[in-house]
Amino acid sequence: MDPIKTSTNELTTPNKDLTVGEAITQSEPGFKGWLKHSWKWLAPVIIVLLLAGGAATYAVLKPAPKQAAVVPTKTPVPTPTPTPTPTTVPAPLTGLPVEPALAARPISAVMIENLYPDARPQSGLSQAGVVYEALAEGGITRFLALFGDQQPSSIGPVRSLRPYYIDWALEFGASLSHAGGSSDALNLVGPLGVLDLNALVIGAPTYYRTSDRYAPHNLYTSSALLDAINARHGYTKAPSFTPSPRQPDAPMTTPTHTTISINFSSGAYAVQYRYAPTINSYIRYLGGVPHVDRNTGQPITVKNIVIEYMPITYTPAPHDSQYINMPTVGSGRATVLRDGGAAEGTWSKASHNARTQLTDASGTAIALDAGNTWYEIVPIGNAVSY
Repeated sequence: MDPIKTSTNELTTPNKDLTVGEAITQSEPGFKGWLKHSWKWLAPVIIVLLLAGGAATYAVLKPAPKQAAVVPTKTPVPTPTPTPTPTTVPAPLTGLPVEPALAARPISAVMIENLYPDARPQSGLSQAGVVYEALAEGGITRFLALFGDQQPSSIGPVRSLRPYYIDWALEFGASLSHAGGSSDALNLVGPLGVLDLNALVIGAPTYYRTSDRYAPHNLYTSSALLDAINARHGYTKAPSFTPSPRQPDAPMTTPTHTTISINFSSGAYAVQYRYAPTINSYIRYLGGVPHVDRNTGQPITVKNIVIEYMPITYTPAPHDSQYINMPTVGSGRATVLRDGGAAEGTWSKASHNARTQLTDASGTAIALDAGNTWYEIVPIGNAVSY
């Protein structure tokens, strides 16, 4: 039988004696062939893999982008609205600082009784910017109280008018409240152009009587009631008088005049002022006891005391009495007490409406401290000590 022939494509049994190197050499033609036939589709795959690997490597190794620094936005601080500084002006009667509206209030003058004991204590005197005290008749003194920026809820007892009080009210352009008056006084009201508020004509509700005192010592009014009646009569003009010259407080280190005593008549009407250094003011005494304001229950304190010495004359009055007259127009001796000391000088008044001037020996105006002022009108010859 013929031996079987094999083609070159048939597999032959490998030679067991070949080395590993020889086996690989014999196999290379097959691997190279495979590469030769496969590179067309294998190359793109390799390229894609290389690109993907490079991209991944770049993504890992690429430094993180720098972020722009965040600048904090400053919150705007609102500009505070400044608190307006209160505007004040000197009060016409006292020189103390007050709001302009208060300084522009019309001045009201009120006749206030001082009969012992029926009319005491009085109401409103501690709130008056200026007070005049003078004899009315029978050794009894009476007050003319002038009100401006201060507005008492009760003023009185309201009493009758005398001629010299008219001249003092006219100095300040004040309306004048009173309950009747002497014939001499009432005859001057019209000719002198007094802003008249006669309680016996006007009546209620501007003036009212209280039940705790007997008439005629129980007639009262108030700042609010006077404002209303002033408005009704057209007495609403702001003060236009020339204020008294003022000086800063200058209390004496060693006060020289600490007790001022004035003898008007009897002991019930004896006046005394005692200097209080802690407040640089004087505490007023009447009839030997502190003079108390009924509205406050406190003693009256006074910043300036002006003593004007005047001669007096008399005219007949009803009921076998006499009315007192004083020459308010003219000049005379005066003493001004403030800061624990005394200044001697002269008072002078040129006309019914003119302001009273206080001057020293050289003719220089005597200045007052800012605060209330009490004018004590003393008959020449009456005892005064300070």
